[in-house]
Amino acid sequence: MKKCYMLFCALLLSLQLLAQTDSIALVNAEWAVKELTPQVYWKNIHFTHRNLFAANENINLIIISPHANGIRLAVGYSDSLETTSQQAMKYHALAGINGSFFKMRGADPDDHPGLNQVPKLEPSKLDYNRSITYLRKDGQLVAPNKIVAKQTARKRYQQGLIAVNDSGMVILSADTLNFDWENSIQAQDVMTSGPLLLLNGQNLPISADAFSQKRHPRTAVGKMIDGSIVLLVVDGRAEESAGMNLSELQQTMRWLGCVTALNLDGGGSSAMYIKGEPEQGVVSYPADNKKYDHAGEREVANTILIVPTY
Repeated sequence: MKKCYMLFCALLLSLQLLAQTDSIALVNAEWAVKELTPQVYWKNIHFTHRNLFAANENINLIIISPHANGIRLAVGYSDSLETTSQQAMKYHALAGINGSFFKMRGADPDDHPGLNQVPKLEPSKLDYNRSITYLRKDGQLVAPNKIVAKQTARKRYQQGLIAVNDSGMVILSADTLNFDWENSIQAQDVMTSGPLLLLNGQNLPISADAFSQKRHPRTAVGKMIDGSIVLLVVDGRAEESAGMNLSELQQTMRWLGCVTALNLDGGGSSAMYIKGEPEQGVVSYPADNKKYDHAGEREVANTILIVPTY
């Protein structure tokens, strides 16, 4: 018994040291930084010596200060599927990332659509009666979320909610809202996603299923204590960038200074767009074509965009 306890303590200490090493590597990394507009920054780092989570990782993030003027956050939407870059250009966005989950026709409603499903039937259309995202755009209901909006126990990708209005963005826990939250939230743009990774500075439990524990490309949104918004995409499924499991994504968002963070759609859907950059503005390495290049964007239903107010 004593030997087992000592082995357990040694393992725990080893894990703590690894986490400390990873946090130092991330915080002290020499990020490439570009100011997109005053108080809005695009940052990139590529760990190429397996020095983050013992893996290669390519991370792009956008930090939006609460003091940024002339821009606003918005939910992008199309009634037919488009890539993240196509939606961003349609809205004349400064930058953007893919949004939350939508069930495609022909997909199993219990599967995670972005990570496990590729639409095979009518890929230009969405089955709104089987959507797994509640989506409101410009005050109008787009997807009513008939499967899970009224269930007592929400699915893991329904645990968080983004509400965007002229004053900014908030991330909420769906579990803390009242039963009629769809009507009580006064925001022009509302999007559900999940799971929540951080809430009020605290790590939230991560499921032990394959969706959570396997490494994939990931997209997340977070908020810092000063009100800054973080949009993050980590590439995956390649030797150059392994991707992250949800525990690693949770730690990454925390180490970046987020007190609240929400997982968005991942896998082949993960993508980041920056206006004016090469490769039609696609700065991440989308994995839907199974190549490590900028051409592998998947068509998605919605996005989170930074758009000018002028």
